[in-house]
Amino acid sequence: MESIWTRHQRTVMNGAHIAISAGAALLTVLGAVMATTNPSQVAYEAYATKQLTAYLETKVCSEAPTTFGLRDECRSLLRSNQSQIKKIIADSTQRQNFIFFSVYTTRFSADAIAPNFSISVGSFLPSYRVQTVGAFHRFHVYETAQE
Repeated sequence: MESIWTRHQRTVMNGAHIAISAGAALLTVLGAVMATTNPSQVAYEAYATKQLTAYLETKVCSEAPTTFGLRDECRSLLRSNQSQIKKIIADSTQRQNFIFFSVYTTRFSADAIAPNFSISVGSFLPSYRVQTVGAFHRFHVYETAQE
C-alpha cells in the first residue's frame, strides 16, 4: 500500500517534470524565433544608412547657412548619395554573429570616408565607434563613443 507521503512526492515530481519540460520547450521556441529573426548585415546597413542620414540632416544640414542655398544643397547631397553612405557603413562595420543576435561595430573616421585624399585629415578630425545589437528584426544602438 502506498503512503500519502509517497503519493505526494510522486505528484510533486510529476509537476516539477512538467514544469521543466515546459520551460525547456519554451526556451527552444524562443531560441528558434531569435535565430530566425536575427537581422542580417544588409539589414543593418540599410538601418545605419537611414539613421546616419537623419542625424546628418538634423545636426549638420540644419546648421548650414541658407546663403547660396547651402542648407538645401546639403540635404540634396545626402539624399543623392545614399549608396555611397551605405558603402562607407558596409566598409566600416564588423559583425559578430551570435546566432540568436548580432553585434555590429561601426567605426567612422575621416580617412575611412576619404581614403584617397592627398593629406590625411584623420589626425585633425575625431573618429567614432557605434555599437549596435540586432535581434528580433530590430536594432538598438547601445554605445556611441569618440575614439
